Amino acid sequence: MKNKPVSKKENLFATSRFILPEHRELYLRMKAEQERYCPPNLDEEDRASISATLFQGLQQKRLLTLRYYDDTGEKCMIGHALHVDPVSQRLKLQTKHGVSWISCQTILAAEVEDSW
Repeated sequence: MKNKPVSKKENLFATSRFILPEHRELYLRMKAEQERYCPPNLDEEDRASISATLFQGLQQKRLLTLRYYDDTGEKCMIGHALHVDPVSQRLKLQTKHGVSWISCQTILAAEVEDSW
């Protein structure tokens, strides 16, 4: 079966040579929204495991490897947990590049490293 060609009347936006700046901005915003990273949903057991690992790393002052996400995708960071802010639910992490704050809601996995 052949694909029927789309007429100009049916698809005015795609065939238009002139696009208003407002329409272009809206189109680019919609495209960026579609390309945003959608994180996996973690269940309570996974959240409890992450919480226990963070607590262990904080209490024993051990190196942590965190996998977290932002709008662009998954990222990994290694460092020492310095402080957990319970009000804003953020973790203060000392890395070799400096201090970083990571939202606890964005953490996907946490591991305690064996070496100091």
